[in-house]
Amino acid sequence: MTQYQSFPGVKGASESLAKLRSLRLPSLQGKRFLDVGCNEGFFCGYARFDGASEVVGIDKSKVAVGRAQARFPDCQFFAQSWEQLPAGQFDVILLASALHYAEDQAALVHRLMNALTDDGTLVLEVGLAASARSEWVSVKRSIDERLFPSRGKLAEILENYAWKIIGYSVQQAGDPLTRYTVHVRRQKPFVFLLLEPPGSGKTTLCRTLFAVAKVPVVSGDLTYRQLSDGRIAASDALVAAISSDFSPQYDRVAEKVLAQGLANDLVEVWCGRGGEGAFAIDSYVPEKYQEQIEDAFRARGYVPVTLNWDMQRSMSAPNEAEKKANSYVETLVDWATETQASILRVTKIRSPALARILSGWHLDHPVNGQVVTDDEQFTVAGWGLAHDMGATDLQCYVRTATGTDVFKLDRRWQDAVKARFKDQVDVPEKLLHCGFRFARNKSELVPKIKFGFVANGEEIPVARFGLAETPGDQPSLSRRLLSKVGASVWRRR
Repeated sequence: MTQYQSFPGVKGASESLAKLRSLRLPSLQGKRFLDVGCNEGFFCGYARFDGASEVVGIDKSKVAVGRAQARFPDCQFFAQSWEQLPAGQFDVILLASALHYAEDQAALVHRLMNALTDDGTLVLEVGLAASARSEWVSVKRSIDERLFPSRGKLAEILENYAWKIIGYSVQQAGDPLTRYTVHVRRQKPFVFLLLEPPGSGKTTLCRTLFAVAKVPVVSGDLTYRQLSDGRIAASDALVAAISSDFSPQYDRVAEKVLAQGLANDLVEVWCGRGGEGAFAIDSYVPEKYQEQIEDAFRARGYVPVTLNWDMQRSMSAPNEAEKKANSYVETLVDWATETQASILRVTKIRSPALARILSGWHLDHPVNGQVVTDDEQFTVAGWGLAHDMGATDLQCYVRTATGTDVFKLDRRWQDAVKARFKDQVDVPEKLLHCGFRFARNKSELVPKIKFGFVANGEEIPVARFGLAETPGDQPSLSRRLLSKVGASVWRRR
């Protein structure tokens, strides 16, 4: 199994910390949390860190569940599919980057919603296909072809729920579609609020009340987006404030606009979109600016009526979510000193012969710091290129305490070849097959595995695989990594 989630000192295919920030999970203090498709348990670990009373993760991969349990022994992990959810109801359920794998995506969403408590939140990370219609769109990815919903189809699936697209999620290499974070809750009768922060239910209130009553609704989120695109006429100051470093975190946009004294300019735009007569505004306004907004409407002949209700928000504030995510990663480093899990150490070997024989090589797996459980194999994968375009005898090898195995470089790796021979018009087909991939056992890591290449009968060692000597060995590496490449980001407040 390849490394998907990332931890301090362990680089996976997914940018787990950035994804955690974009999910903007609600407070988990004292709540039951379920991660559907939990992989190695990164988000389950965060739920434990944030004070959840019970944390459960499910995944079809026994290897992933084994790794998760090794990292977070006080969480519960089950190797099972989403066709059978754990018993009981949950306050927060997470389904990240997995909806497109379901045979019946709508049925899965409804099943998860039925597993929520009355005040629970389903957090979806989902790719949306570009289509003006409500439909499923078949999308070809690098590894397969899957169906993705358009925004209209997502709205159709969620029409009986309270839901909101929070913003963009993390775009990963090879993603054919933009990913979004969506928070979904059960619909409930509302006591009206239209100027409170995102996640309070005001957009759903507009859908369920004002649309039925045929009262026009002006969406603040849509207005900000169209102003940033130049599709709405407004004052130069308002357009400049919104367009500068625009992002779909609309609570931050509102704070920036109103802090610059542009309440009148904003209300002028809202009135132009509302038409003549009554209309509703669905837009967050910080409490300290709400009186300015009311006065601006009064000056234009309106009677402002602010609707209020007390309801738990479905998401953390942006700054709070970022602080918790940063603090969680630092805590993961501390927790690593206490774990008894086996940690794999990858050490590169300097070789004078390397540059003479190879024009380039890369080891994708294993990665330094990954957890290795007793009953799993780990993957060795990557690519190597000889200097000579006509070379055909390049191989790789592993040497263990019991012997040496040699492997062909027979996997197609076009990106590596194109990067190396970018000026070459016709690259031989045989050269495109420069990759390798095979599995080894944990037992071979003692004392160590030596990995390298064989070219023209000459062995070139390039790396050693072994186990960290003590539980505290890997966290010290993680701390050095944090200090070297990410301290300003991980610890930003």
